[in-house]
Amino acid sequence: MLALGGDPAYIADLLGDLSEEYTYRAAHDGVYAAGLWYVREVVRSTPHLVWNAIRHGTPSARARLAAYILAVIVSLSVLTIAWVTRSGPPASLVVGGGIDSDGIVVNNLRSVQLSMRVLDTRGHHLEQAEVRYQRISGAPIQVSTRGVIKCTRPGDAIVRASLAPLQTDFVIHCEPVREIRGAGWGNFVVGGPAGTFSVDAIGLDGQPVTRIAARLRVLDSTIATLDASGRLRPVRPGHTSIDIEIGDRVAGAEVTVFEPVRTFEGLRSDQRWVVAPIHLTRGASLHFPLPKGLFFVVFGADSSEMPATRGFTGLGSISIRQSPISMSVAGPIMCMPELGPGVLDSHCLARGPGATLTLTHSGLGGPNEIVGSLALERQEQH
Repeated sequence: MLALGGDPAYIADLLGDLSEEYTYRAAHDGVYAAGLWYVREVVRSTPHLVWNAIRHGTPSARARLAAYILAVIVSLSVLTIAWVTRSGPPASLVVGGGIDSDGIVVNNLRSVQLSMRVLDTRGHHLEQAEVRYQRISGAPIQVSTRGVIKCTRPGDAIVRASLAPLQTDFVIHCEPVREIRGAGWGNFVVGGPAGTFSVDAIGLDGQPVTRIAARLRVLDSTIATLDASGRLRPVRPGHTSIDIEIGDRVAGAEVTVFEPVRTFEGLRSDQRWVVAPIHLTRGASLHFPLPKGLFFVVFGADSSEMPATRGFTGLGSISIRQSPISMSVAGPIMCMPELGPGVLDSHCLARGPGATLTLTHSGLGGPNEIVGSLALERQEQH
């Protein structure tokens, strides 16, 4: 404390009193008890010594004292953090990666490493734990001692993971997928309900695989997002893609999100994906003014009296052969294929203002009224 600016006389008196009392206590209570007392008194005296150094020290001595106090505080903080976050012995094995309610689903054709986390009693992850694996029963799948497995055919097996003295058994569902089919296209409407994508995962025997562990990723999350249950929620008008990964197989799906409008008249240049509601009774017609330029146009009907076709319409669909709806165009416009009975979608070019599209309920069969949507996707022109 002399170097930190303490009063030499005060420090000498303090240390002299402590030494004298220590000698007395060592003779009567023993060295161990005297040592504990000495340490306690030194700790109790520290604040007085610091205050004495602050009062009597020079500016440079006070600076050294501040640095010393800061170093003590930092050292104690580091020791406290190290003590709180220290890892204990292994306490539990937690299976992870592709797990469902009753085991791990493996759709890979190639070898795959099992994922296992080792935790201590505080829930801290232990990095260097050497977990060992072995197949206990079930399908004869290949399992290495380090947890590398290979599914060569469908089947379930029980695998044991062990790290002395811990062990846990879990089920491996081998469902290798050879191909992903039917990813297709999905149409959604801003403000509309969330939807799901249905894909066909085909196994080694050519039959659909019903138990899959799929990973989905939307490329542009400002247009659509995926919630925790895998349902896609539209966010804003636009077009994006979804990457689908099942085991070793990958596929892509296309997503278009439309903006709901009442009419196509007066569309802004940035309104490229729009959809208008349709309600037609038998024999009635609706007329839509069309914007200038290239665009796709498609009609989809939702009706409880007609079965929807299978596919990714999102806007609803009706069997073309059964549809009593016909579409036609007029004005400076051409469409391919040419619109007419049975043609409910087309690629059109409106060469100038004044082009119109007419939807008519012919009344030939089908329900008395049809509720649906007319979607328009404008193409960028360079």
